[in-house]
Amino acid sequence: MEEWRLKPVRLLASDIDGTLLGDDAGAARFRSAWQALDAARRPLLVYNSGRMIDDILSLVDSRQLPPPDYVIGAVGTMIADGRLRERLEKFTMELGPPFDAAIVSTIMMTIEGALPQAAVDHPHKVSWHLPDAAEERLRDIAERLAGGGLDVKLIYSCSRDLDILPRAGGKGSALAWICRELAVNLEEVVVAGDTGNDREMFDMPHVRGVVVANALPELRQVVAKERRHFLARCSYADGVLEGLRHWCAI
Repeated sequence: MEEWRLKPVRLLASDIDGTLLGDDAGAARFRSAWQALDAARRPLLVYNSGRMIDDILSLVDSRQLPPPDYVIGAVGTMIADGRLRERLEKFTMELGPPFDAAIVSTIMMTIEGALPQAAVDHPHKVSWHLPDAAEERLRDIAERLAGGGLDVKLIYSCSRDLDILPRAGGKGSALAWICRELAVNLEEVVVAGDTGNDREMFDMPHVRGVVVANALPELRQVVAKERRHFLARCSYADGVLEGLRHWCAI
């Protein structure tokens, strides 16, 4: 484990809800600790969330979160420069043309128990509720969508939330794109999360992970499989801070 702990950390990519947010006092401690770091030496900060980008930036404006360098929104289907607050259309082009939401809806309406989420969708993401879906059922849905001519990726989390994305989308794919653009080695990346829609980040080769104590079993299991991931004893933002100390990033 020691060789992993001593590697430099150039970038932190963290989920927001249930990870950095969930305990106001912990979020305030994270904000203070992060902003106290030497600006010339602290890692790049990337928020990687299911929220839309404007919603994420509103949390920064209300001082719930420190200003990020980059923002990944909508489960890895949009990226913005956190300082300039501009969408990176180069990434959007990587996703390809928007898929036909009407075709997705037609297929999903045949799935028993599936209901469209009230959350705002956009041309590269459609979200549904589907309680307690087993892997076999998700594979069947993927096959039906592929049969409809859709090249998509399914992200399932919280035993309920099903996000349908372009194949090039997802929290891990979007983060990998940023790392390539910035020439950041994946061994210099730490990720943090609490649910299954964060799993893609933890599955990236060589990255180190922080699983907060309040994480769901669907993510906690990655710690048992990969020694490069750390299970915090603390929850929410305090768990992220604990993980950053473990990885010698702060």
